[in-house]
Amino acid sequence: MHHRAHPGRGLALSSSSTSQPGTRSLNVFNPKILDASIRDVTACLSDVEKADMLLNAMGHLEPDRSRTLIENAVQSCLSISKLSPSNAAKARLMRAKARLAAGLHVGAHQDILAALELQPGHPEASALMAQHIVNPGKPLVQPHTTPGFSTEIWREIALWLPPRDLKSLLHVPHVLSRIASELLFQRIDLHLGGLATGYFIKLADDADPTLTCRYPTAFSSPAAASEKRESQRSADILTRIITDPTFASHVRTLRVFVPGRETFPITFQTGMLSNALPKLTNLKNVHCAMRWKDMFSFLRILEAISHRLTGLSLMPSDGTGELRFPRFKHIMQFAYHSTGGATTQVNDFLVQNKPSIRYLSLHNPNWSFPTEAISTRNLTHLDFQGIFPQDSRAFSEILSNGHQLESLRLECILECVASTQFRECPNALPFLHHFAFSLVGYRVNDQDLFPAMSDFLKGRTALRSLQLTVPSADWALKRLGYDATVWGVLPSLTSLRSLKATLPKDVAAPVAMWLVPRGVQALSLQALTPVNTLEFVSQLRAGMPPQLRYIGLSQFHVEDATAVIEQGFPMVRVARIDDEYYTISRPPGGGGKVLLEEWPKGRTQFNARDWLECYGCVEAEWRDPTQFL
Repeated sequence: MHHRAHPGRGLALSSSSTSQPGTRSLNVFNPKILDASIRDVTACLSDVEKADMLLNAMGHLEPDRSRTLIENAVQSCLSISKLSPSNAAKARLMRAKARLAAGLHVGAHQDILAALELQPGHPEASALMAQHIVNPGKPLVQPHTTPGFSTEIWREIALWLPPRDLKSLLHVPHVLSRIASELLFQRIDLHLGGLATGYFIKLADDADPTLTCRYPTAFSSPAAASEKRESQRSADILTRIITDPTFASHVRTLRVFVPGRETFPITFQTGMLSNALPKLTNLKNVHCAMRWKDMFSFLRILEAISHRLTGLSLMPSDGTGELRFPRFKHIMQFAYHSTGGATTQVNDFLVQNKPSIRYLSLHNPNWSFPTEAISTRNLTHLDFQGIFPQDSRAFSEILSNGHQLESLRLECILECVASTQFRECPNALPFLHHFAFSLVGYRVNDQDLFPAMSDFLKGRTALRSLQLTVPSADWALKRLGYDATVWGVLPSLTSLRSLKATLPKDVAAPVAMWLVPRGVQALSLQALTPVNTLEFVSQLRAGMPPQLRYIGLSQFHVEDATAVIEQGFPMVRVARIDDEYYTISRPPGGGGKVLLEEWPKGRTQFNARDWLECYGCVEAEWRDPTQFL
C-alpha cells in the first residue's frame, strides 16, 4: 500500500556521525515525494499560473515523440479565457512544432498564423513561417490529416452528426470537441430525486465544472449507473451553469425529473434551480416531471425570470392537483399529461396562448377535447388522450379545420358515433404524415368506424407512420368493424415506414405480412388472443419487409426472446418486447445465432428515441413531447 508522503517529511534525518557502529542508515527517500509536492503546489495556483507552469514543463518534451501530450496540454491552456497573449502565442508555437514534426503542415500553419496575430513580429514564429512557406517539402494537405476548415464549416458538418458521434468527439483535441459540447448541451437533463441535501451541497461546492463534458446527461447512463450518480451529474451541471455563463448560454432545452411519488423534500434542489435558471439566457423549452406541489414552486421560479419560452411540457407524477400556470403568451409547443384535476386552469392557459400554439399534447383520461380553448387551424401536431362524449363533434372539428396537421394521434374512450364524421371529410388533412388511432375503451356500437377510417386513409402516399390499436380484436370486429378491410388499405400507403397495429381477427398471419408495404422499417404487432409465439412468428417471416430494422411485440407470451428473434426477425437491429428493449447483434461465425443486449432502464425511460435514432429506427415510436421540435 502506498502512503502519501508529506512534503516536509519525505527526506528523513541522517544518522549522526556519532552513531554506534552497525547502526543502519536512516537516509530514506520516498520516490513519490516529487509527484506529491508538484500536486500540492499546483493545487494552490490559479488556472493562469497552472498554464504558465505547464508551458514551461512542455519545453522539456521532444515534439516528435510527444505530439498527443502537447496537443492536449495546449488545448487545455487555450481554453483559459484569461490566458495572456504571450503565453497563448507560446502554446501555439509549441503545438506548431509538434505538428510540423508529425508532417501536419496545415494545422501547423494555422497555429503559426495565430501566434503572429497575437504577437506580430515574433522572431521564432516569423522564422517558422518563412521555413514553412519557402520549403514546405510536401503538399499542404497530407493524407490522414485534418482539413483546414473554418469553425463555421466544422459546425455545419457537426450539425449532421447523430448524438452518439457528437459524444465521441468530446475527447478529440480539435475545435470539433468544443462544437460537439455546445451541440450536446443544448439539451440538459437534471435528475433531482433520492439524494441527501448534505451530499448535494458537497458536490455543488467541490465539483469540477468540466466534469459534465465527460458525462453528458443529454444521453442515457451506462448500465451500472445508479440514481446517486444521476444526482451527482445534476449537481455538477447546476454548478457549471451557475459558474460558467458561456456554457449556460448554449442551453436551449431543460428537462427536470423527480421520479416517483415519494414525499422527500427537494427544497435545496429548488434553491439551486432558482440560482441556475436566470443564467440560462437562451432557454427556449422546459420539461418538468415531479409532484404537482414541487412543480408549483418550479413554475413560480420559471415565471419570475421572464424567459421567453416557446415550449413547455408538464407531467405531474401524482397528477391530481390544481396547478397555477405561468403567464406565458408565446408558447408554441405545449404538453400536459395528468390523471386527474379540473380543466379550468389548463383551458385558461390554452386560451392565453391560442394564437401561438402549434404543437399540442394533452393526456387525461377524464377530459374531453377542448374545442373552444384551442385553434385547430393553427396546429401542425396534435396528440390527445381523453373522452369523446356521446354528443361530441370533436372528430369533425379536427378533420375540417386541421388543414395544417402533419401529425395526429388520438387515444380515445369513445362514446360517440365517429364514423359519420370521418365520412363527412374523406379528403381532409392533406399534409398528414403521421396518424395514430388507439381505442382505450368504448361504449358505443359503430360497425362502420374502421371501414370509414380505412377509406379516409386509403391512397395517402405521403403517410410515413400509422398506428391502429384496439383493446379487444374479437369485440372490435363485432362492434366497430375492425376486420380485414383495415389491413387491405396498407398496400396503398407506399411511403409508410412505421406500422403499429392490432392484427384483425379475420386475417391470417402470413397474408397480413405480405400486405405490409415493402418500405416499412419499423413494425409493432399487438396480439390479444393466446397464440403459440414461436409458431406465429415463423408464419410471419416469409412476408417480412426486406428493410425491417425494428420489431415490437406487445402482449405476446414470450419465454425465450432470443429464440423468437432468431425464428422470426433475425434481420432487425432493435427489438421491443412489451416494455423491454434489446439491441440485436450477430457475432461473426455464429452460424446465424443472434445476441440480445437488454437496454438499461435509464435509456428506455428518458432517451429511447435518441438511441433508436442511433440504430436507424427513429420512426419506430411516436415522438415524445419532452423531445420538443
